[in-house]
Amino acid sequence: MERISNKNTLRIAVRKFGPFETTMDKLWSRYCELSGCEMTAEFIPMDLHDLHETTLANNGLADGSWDIAHMNTDWLLEGYENSALENLKPYLDQNPPEDFPNGWSNSLLDLQQFDQQIIGLPFHDGPECLIYRKDLFEDPGEQQKYFQRYGETLSPPTNWASFVQISHFFHRPERNLYGAVFAGYPDGHNTVFDFCLQLWSRGGKLTRQNKSR
Repeated sequence: MERISNKNTLRIAVRKFGPFETTMDKLWSRYCELSGCEMTAEFIPMDLHDLHETTLANNGLADGSWDIAHMNTDWLLEGYENSALENLKPYLDQNPPEDFPNGWSNSLLDLQQFDQQIIGLPFHDGPECLIYRKDLFEDPGEQQKYFQRYGETLSPPTNWASFVQISHFFHRPERNLYGAVFAGYPDGHNTVFDFCLQLWSRGGKLTRQNKSR
């Protein structure tokens, strides 16, 4: 397939999201300022389905139609198995980013490593964050009700069982109060990611053995 871009232009497939798009533009401008690079970069924003289709399903990375792309971590194995992604390890060994890898969290390094190869660098992570109603947890009436019902002190959950229990306790839709709320997105991926962050960090498992009826 004939390459769409010319040798002086990098074609970069970007996940369509305002902060991502502006950040990529700023990063490239800063890189050119520091390095003296005179190449131009063409950023093409796309929703996730289109991004996957053009980079992997249609082999856009493998055939050179794209130079760089945002990769959802779910796609990394597919990209590796299809030889669509460059092994960056030789470049990282020669010229690593600041404090790499010791200053980087393992959660930002593990998923893109296959057979001693590193096929990507993290651009954006999803930090774990549990936001809770401090006024409800410190309310003497709620504390008393919770203790009477469960025989335990009401406090932010540290394991999955208490997370579920507290969620049930505060679930009062008739008062427009819900025990737990997770971020969502039309394609559904955020629902899984944000849910799993809370689940795994408290010792829960996404699947469980089916019980006979």
